[in-house]
Amino acid sequence: MKKWLVALVVILIIIFGFLAGKYIYKMTTIKEDSNFEIAEKQKIEDECTLEYERLKEIKQTNANEEKVSPNARLITNIYYNECGHTVKSASNIEAKYINLLEEDFAKEYNDWEVKEFSSEEIVLYKENPGICNEHYVVKEKDGYVAVYSLDNNEKETLEDITEISVSFLPTTDVAKLQGGIKVYGRENLNSVLEDFE
Repeated sequence: MKKWLVALVVILIIIFGFLAGKYIYKMTTIKEDSNFEIAEKQKIEDECTLEYERLKEIKQTNANEEKVSPNARLITNIYYNECGHTVKSASNIEAKYINLLEEDFAKEYNDWEVKEFSSEEIVLYKENPGICNEHYVVKEKDGYVAVYSLDNNEKETLEDITEISVSFLPTTDVAKLQGGIKVYGRENLNSVLEDFE
């Protein structure tokens, strides 16, 4: 019976040793796997962070290097010191300015101040002495309503003689025309002329 007991103890020790070995092997494998997963996760995060930083840098570079597009509008604002008016005009960009950066565009318009610059719209500003070219006087000439432009010295230059006959106007309007009606701006000029029609 002793042999049987010794054989049982030996078998139990072998089974216990086998199970203990298997347990130890499994624990070291799990630890190595988790270390590998942590290292791999860190590597992925580092790669993503680097890629994000690179894309962010490219975006900032592109944002700083906005260029004039073929569809851009050029808006000019000229302020006239003597009359205090600002004349605004808008036009399509000329082909020679397409793809210029703000810095290069500003060199082309060195006597202007660039107020706004985007690929779609450029706003320029400058000041001029004197009066703008939108000052008019409406008077009677040869029996018709005439339009004269005014220069810096208030000198009148005939611009147009309309087809509006003075003979059909009320006497108050004729009296105003003889004194001359000063008008600023094309829209106001058209409005005054429409009142006489």
